[in-house]
Amino acid sequence: MFLSRFLLSHRHCFYRPTTTFALARTRRHAHRPTRRYAFFLLLLFAGCATPPETAPLMESRAIAQQIAAEPVGDFYIGRRVFAPPFAIWGYVRSPRQSWKTAKLVVLNEKFQFAPDRARNQLGSDNGSEYRLYGYFSGDQIYDASSGRFCAEFVLKRAELVSANPDPLWSAYFIRDRQMFMGWARGGSQPVQR
Repeated sequence: MFLSRFLLSHRHCFYRPTTTFALARTRRHAHRPTRRYAFFLLLLFAGCATPPETAPLMESRAIAQQIAAEPVGDFYIGRRVFAPPFAIWGYVRSPRQSWKTAKLVVLNEKFQFAPDRARNQLGSDNGSEYRLYGYFSGDQIYDASSGRFCAEFVLKRAELVSANPDPLWSAYFIRDRQMFMGWARGGSQPVQR
């Protein structure tokens, strides 16, 4: 009690010199240009660059020609992305559509297991291309590992198109989690333009 009375009654003694010093320093440097702060502003604005809207999937001329020659039918084209610990299966798009329109999906395996799970070799088909029979349920599935909502694709049947197709992503695509570029945590997939 004595100590608190002493500190409260004499508090101005501790703070007054500090306040006076801070005001004097501010007045003394108020007329100087802020060149030294320009660097920090530059870093701030550089960090505000708009991220890409979708993952950087690469489409070579050969892939574009393959897409143009695809048959049309009641199926989808899927490219497997094995990226533990995420629950995603990979990208799924309609035939003759660019990979840039593909959605990152979580498979619903109530009718049929995913091809790698059916063989009991998880991830053995990373990068493989499939013809997928099924449909988009319209639901969004939350992947807790990535913190994002993915489209749900109900798988009825899968046919292997190619075990080693032309690559769509860089070697660091999975390691650097580029499949989530421009995709805020807690959100759904970026809108394709």
